[in-house]
Amino acid sequence: MTLSFIKHLEQQLRDSPPKQKGLRTRQRLKIMTAKVLEQKGYHRLRASDITSRAKVAEGSFYVYFTDKTDATLTVLRELLVDFCRLEPKIDPSWSPFEAIRASNRRWVAVCRANAGLMRCVLQLSDEDSDLAVLAQEDNRLWFDRVARSSTKRRGRPRSSTAALCAAYMLGGMMDELVRKLIIYPDPHFCKLLARMKADDDAVADAASVIWLRVFYPEEKLPADLPRAAKALAEWMQPGRR
Repeated sequence: MTLSFIKHLEQQLRDSPPKQKGLRTRQRLKIMTAKVLEQKGYHRLRASDITSRAKVAEGSFYVYFTDKTDATLTVLRELLVDFCRLEPKIDPSWSPFEAIRASNRRWVAVCRANAGLMRCVLQLSDEDSDLAVLAQEDNRLWFDRVARSSTKRRGRPRSSTAALCAAYMLGGMMDELVRKLIIYPDPHFCKLLARMKADDDAVADAASVIWLRVFYPEEKLPADLPRAAKALAEWMQPGRR
């Protein structure tokens, strides 16, 4: 499963091209819109940037989209609904930490592979309420899955408002983490991670330590944690002074 939304769109067009020429042209325009958004952002995007890369007449763009905002929102909605909601395959035999780590590593990796598009989601959510609702719904579905999985594993009641609240809080931590790490890099945070020799996987694993301590405090951590994640785990041990 590719982590790049653009490659995902290109693979769709290559493997399952629409039969109608017009739909194939629209798909090419979507791909080029995504590429320009990734590289230049929404505010510097022009329709001519898209059509020149798609090798179609500029007038053809307006057959399929009202304007650059319509094209952008089409791409970002598909990113949120059809791509970001894809979950990594979780092996039933995995421990709670392994399942949490797989999900967090994928989220960080997806944000890294689509940093420009994720930045556009933040920018356009302030201007388009429907896109903001989609982003919130994407988060809600994920938080709900996390809460249900936790209550099921721990033999708790099927619906736990406390578990859902914890998922919202920890999910907010993950959103802010990728914002400071990838979308709008915080130089102080990035320097700290560099001193700790923490790559993206180590950051995801460190965050997963916090998730585990909240949802499964009795569970043991694996011995092969990255150094940064291990340091955080040791610092969080009860009774540490």
